[in-house]
Amino acid sequence: MRFSSLLLITGIAQLGLATYIIKDDYSANNFFNMFTFDTYDDPTHGYVNYVDQAAADSLDLYNLSNGQVTWGVDHTNIASGRGRNSIRLTSKAQYTHGLVILDVAHMPGSICGVWPAFWMTGPNWPNSGEIDILENVNTASQNQMTMHTGPGCTLARSNCEGGLGCAIKPQSPNSYGTALNNAGGGVYAMEWTALAINIWFFPRGNIPADISSPNPNPRNWGPATASFAGGEQCDIDRHFRNNHIVFDTTFCGDWAGAVWGQDGTCAATGMSCVDFVRERPGVFAEAFWTVNSLKVFQDMPTGSLVKINIPQLAPTMGAAATTEGVKNIEAPSSAIEQTATLTPSATDKQYTATTTTVGVGGAENVNFYETPSPVTATASTAGPDRPSRVHRPHRHHHKNVHTEHDGTDDESTVMRRNGVKDSTKVSRHLHGHVHHLHHS
Repeated sequence: MRFSSLLLITGIAQLGLATYIIKDDYSANNFFNMFTFDTYDDPTHGYVNYVDQAAADSLDLYNLSNGQVTWGVDHTNIASGRGRNSIRLTSKAQYTHGLVILDVAHMPGSICGVWPAFWMTGPNWPNSGEIDILENVNTASQNQMTMHTGPGCTLARSNCEGGLGCAIKPQSPNSYGTALNNAGGGVYAMEWTALAINIWFFPRGNIPADISSPNPNPRNWGPATASFAGGEQCDIDRHFRNNHIVFDTTFCGDWAGAVWGQDGTCAATGMSCVDFVRERPGVFAEAFWTVNSLKVFQDMPTGSLVKINIPQLAPTMGAAATTEGVKNIEAPSSAIEQTATLTPSATDKQYTATTTTVGVGGAENVNFYETPSPVTATASTAGPDRPSRVHRPHRHHHKNVHTEHDGTDDESTVMRRNGVKDSTKVSRHLHGHVHHLHHS
């Protein structure tokens, strides 16, 4: 059997669209084993005593229950020494690019003196970047998302260099502190690519269905709550790399303490921030985190397995509806449409497809094999008012997986692929599905 076919691949068969698969699951039973308990002096000069895991255990500052992890601060004793006992967690793993999804049931409340944060940072601050996903201070009710970099990066029309960074303060009700807790918590998702760092907030009851799936797809979620798009004014890959995930709850310090007098509730106490935190332990009973889940996803790596469903192609090939394919791709893309030219091999049993991203350029090799029954496919890859909390000296102040496509195109990343010579072309349309099966 000899034939060639030109395919327009749309919707779910977006061979150039990034497919996210699980990289690290910070499940409850293993959560604290995947972090280090930092014990050094607070780099943001907070009135806090970060304790190690043994001390946190003896002080009953953390626990596991019903698949959730909870940790907090000492709220029974008058503080002394470095400050109030608390926990700062830094992931053992580092990440460059990916999708981080936090389902948080409770975070430290909107309490005078409290400065909680869920964030990421790399070595040699700020030159490896800092990504503040969930953070604010004192009695705030809305989140602030901020990027920090070395010199030469402008994002969201602001200079991101150093401690103040470039911040976005979206009007998102119930996105932080006590308001978030009273609403049952929510989900924060941060997607980091070479093109942009985007952050979404979804309140409880409005969380996309695929958030909890093995292959979440940010293209389905609508506009990001905060978008830090790179480009000529900021090379994302130069300014952000090798970041750890961090949770911390500090007190006062370079931000919460600095704006203490600007918060009417806090100023009305008639006390300084440090005195309030030291003398009023009971008010910090709500200064705890409860996490339902934390997962990190990355693009489908070399050696991943996918299933390509091609019902229209199968009768022509004399093969089953599911056809085996081998993909060799050098870089991912967010392109929606691609064309593919299928050429039979000398054995008439193997067909090589060269796909070209519409409006982007490049080519992708896919080898399809004629088979009498469904088989799997193997895919392989070829060759502005707040400081940061990092440890530093004192300063002054691929493929889209099992999802439904809405018919619109998203932004594209140019990718380079290996070309394959083709023969004559016959037009055919294809709306397929790509399902992730396994990764090595």
